[in-house]
Order: sequence, then structure tokens, then C-alpha cells
Amino acid sequence: MTTYQLDDVDRQLLNLLQENARYKAIELAEAIGVSDNTVHNRMARLEEAGVITGYTTSVDHDRTGLRLYFHFSCTTRISARSDVAAEAMAFPQVLEVTELMTGQENLHIKAVGAQDEDITTIAERLDDLNLEINDENLIRAEHTSPLDYVEVLKSVDELE
Repeated sequence: MTTYQLDDVDRQLLNLLQENARYKAIELAEAIGVSDNTVHNRMARLEEAGVITGYTTSVDHDRTGLRLYFHFSCTTRISARSDVAAEAMAFPQVLEVTELMTGQENLHIKAVGAQDEDITTIAERLDDLNLEINDENLIRAEHTSPLDYVEVLKSVDELE
């Protein structure tokens, strides 16, 4: 798989689309400082290259050079959990933070990196927070699918 080289316009476009995939091209163009024609062309190229994979907008980070996914299992004080989660989410490499109700390993953090040593860099930044890293792992693959509300709700109705 080849890496798609993103320039500043591509990065700004991806950031805005992740925030709201329903932006109109003219709104995106104004925010980025380019023409709406440029926005249309860039979106078409990013779709063709497989960087934009859907419109909620899903970005294939691997195509942008961020091919490594990390999972950190951490423990923090319950009273500090939400604050620590917010601090971790502020790191640019962090994709997701999950707060668990349990006392041990009550914070799970997913992050991305481009190189093997990025896991160490991210771990060192997390280590500065009010948490203890219990485990750090390189994620091989994740599998998700959209929820079919019609089928799920039908199943719930049948159970009642």
C-alpha cells in the first residue's frame, strides 16, 4: 500500500470533514482559503486514493503515513478519570479514549504513529499525566461495522 502525500490543503480539508462531513464545498473553500473547485478536485483525488473512505468521514490513517495503531491500558484515580481522558484526547496522536467504570485499567487509549518509536514517544507523553500505563500494545487490526438500527430494534422488540 502506497502512502498518499498530503499537503496543507489536504490536511485542512480532512480536519474539517472529520468535524462535519456535510460541509458544503463553498464553506470548506472559505475555511481553507481556496476555491470551491479546488475543494471538489481535492476531495475527488482523496477519494480515488482511498484516503477518504466514507462520509461520516473516515480517514485511512495508514495512507497518510500513520500506519501504526497503539492501545494503552491505563489506571487513573476515578475522581481524575474524566480530566485525564480530556488531557489525553488533546494529544494529536490520540484517536480515542475510553473511560471504564472499573478501578483498575479504567482508561483505554488508542493512538496512531508513523514509526515504531512513536509508541515510546506517546507513552512518555501519557506518562506525564496523572495515570499509570499498565500495558501498551501494537494493534494488528480492528473490525467495525455500522449498526443496523432496524434489525437491532426489531430484535429488542422481540425480546420484550
